[in-house]
Amino acid sequence: MRKCGKCGGTLVRVPRKFHQKFVYHAVLTCKKCGSREERDQWYLFLFGRTSRCPRCGSFRVEKLRGVDHIDPMYKNPLSYFQKYLGGNLHWCPFCRLQFYDIRQRVPAPKRPPIPDTPPASDAVATPDSGE
Repeated sequence: MRKCGKCGGTLVRVPRKFHQKFVYHAVLTCKKCGSREERDQWYLFLFGRTSRCPRCGSFRVEKLRGVDHIDPMYKNPLSYFQKYLGGNLHWCPFCRLQFYDIRQRVPAPKRPPIPDTPPASDAVATPDSGE
């Protein structure tokens, strides 16, 4: 069962209007709160400004230097056409798919560095002299 992101209720599929059929794969509404969720069509990943996995739609793709012969390659003529236009080889870590894309990938967020020194504590434990 699909769950609502706002209240946790169940989502049910509702009929799409004619113009929504070109944009949305499914339109869902919550039984509890009435909020709507839309699922995009598969081909809308082609019109974005950044690289996106063609199978799962994730933006967290990585750039590869060469073809990995273990993971599958996305065998779409559009992907090979982008290769000939100078596109880079990208790899999705979630579905392990390799594909060519001329768009740039989303930059990964920078994590703060881990401090090298342990935190200083005010109370230092000293052994008793035992007298």
